[in-house]
Amino acid sequence: SDMMKPPESWKGSFGDRLGMEYEHFEPGHTVASFVVTGVHRNPPGVCHGGAVFTCADDTMGAAVFPLSPEGTLPTANQVDIRLVRSAQPGERLRAESRVLHHGRRTAVAESRVTDEEGRLVALATGSFLFVETR
Repeated sequence: SDMMKPPESWKGSFGDRLGMEYEHFEPGHTVASFVVTGVHRNPPGVCHGGAVFTCADDTMGAAVFPLSPEGTLPTANQVDIRLVRSAQPGERLRAESRVLHHGRRTAVAESRVTDEEGRLVALATGSFLFVETR
């Protein structure tokens, strides 16, 4: 079966500009990765936590998005992250996100960001509200 693709509106978004590429996109489960480059580094020269956060946040939202009740869109209202290890330029980081709960008004997701050896780089959780579109 063909994998669903991120919506056309994703092109040119912050995650897209970060260099994220979706490898897996289905309701409740997404995987995306990006290669750490010089633009992602912080002053000490390792990957900025904000780049890791963006990948985790984007994939969690993408996992929740197809589960939104009709007439609503998900909006993150709290996202927490634990940054476990640093990543160097040239490394590919991979975020795998899963929806743990979704109801009529809210959803909860988690994202695990790992390096190429499968070591945990970050663990994120997100709470989402389904907001009516007008």
